[in-house]
Amino acid sequence: MEPSRLGIWLRRVAVVLTTLAVAGAVVAVWAGAAAINADLLTPARQVAASDLEIVAVETGRIVLTRTRLSEQEGIWGVEGSSAYGQVTGLIGVGEDTVEHGFRTLDGTFFPGELVRWDRYAFNGDPATAAGLAFEEVRVPGELGVDPAWLIPGIRDTWIVLVHGQGLDERRQALRIIPTLADLGFPILVVTYRNDGAAPEADPNRFEWGLTEWPDIDAGVSFALQRGAQDVVLYGYGMGGSIVTTYLHESDHTSAVRGVILDSPALDVGVLADRAVADHGVPSLFTGLAKEVVRIWNGTEWAALDQVARADEFDVPMLLMHGSDDAVMPVEVSDALAEARPDIVTYERFEGATHDGLWNVDPTRYMAAVADFLAVVAPDEGL
Repeated sequence: MEPSRLGIWLRRVAVVLTTLAVAGAVVAVWAGAAAINADLLTPARQVAASDLEIVAVETGRIVLTRTRLSEQEGIWGVEGSSAYGQVTGLIGVGEDTVEHGFRTLDGTFFPGELVRWDRYAFNGDPATAAGLAFEEVRVPGELGVDPAWLIPGIRDTWIVLVHGQGLDERRQALRIIPTLADLGFPILVVTYRNDGAAPEADPNRFEWGLTEWPDIDAGVSFALQRGAQDVVLYGYGMGGSIVTTYLHESDHTSAVRGVILDSPALDVGVLADRAVADHGVPSLFTGLAKEVVRIWNGTEWAALDQVARADEFDVPMLLMHGSDDAVMPVEVSDALAEARPDIVTYERFEGATHDGLWNVDPTRYMAAVADFLAVVAPDEGL
């Protein structure tokens, strides 16, 4: 081939390869942005698959197929198509099966039935789960009425609980509600925009606190109007991100005596990084994918990095996180606890998974909550 023709051919090859590389990069960035939108910003019900088979079940015991979930120690829920029960302790682990102590809470289970593992451990509402009288109240929010559970108490300090990612996940709070009620605290379990119970915003997406914090403001205002002198905020997962964003944004935080965070999303940008990786997109394109989401949706990742904003907090915090959290890395909570030891009481649950802290050690969990509340909201002789 003549030198001039060779040069032309090489330039054409270079153009083709460059075009392919650019196109591949655009596809990767687009796929990463779509992954973030799908996993983090699109409201969806958080329901585990019914992939456990009941091998045997009788009064006081249940044998299930062995999986990473079912071989866990602790107290967990088991949900069938028309029944709900609770495992109460690991008895034994075989090659393919596990045996737990068990009690049926509702319905009837049968051998051969497929069931799902449920970290919330209780079903229904405060009355059906714990025999607690409650009121379904209507909190006037920015977009309309936000439904909430109200469990009465005798204290002047109210606990306002904020559920995590999902559709009307108030059931998440059923594990700790009896402890809070026994301590005499009125309890308000709130909802927020786009969670399937509160009004839907336009656009219908989660913003991890950037747009949801006014709904927490509405809940605090409701509590104060109903007689609360002050409040303690309690957030799970995404609810932790909403609560901490509320602390930055609201003009009414003087009523907040303390904050309790369970497996909180303290850096949503890290969750975005994981979403991109989980969808097989090379990490090289993660930053661009997040920038595309920021341009599309206005998601300000820096505003959702609570470790970077640690110096802005001025209320006592009880921070609890599991070392085996596969959703929000425990190292993020480690960093916040290290940055603000003056206000953060840190409970690191070794071996616990995301939002499974109460389940693996309910005694320790409830004691940590009670001890923290005794400091920030003492009973003052009640």
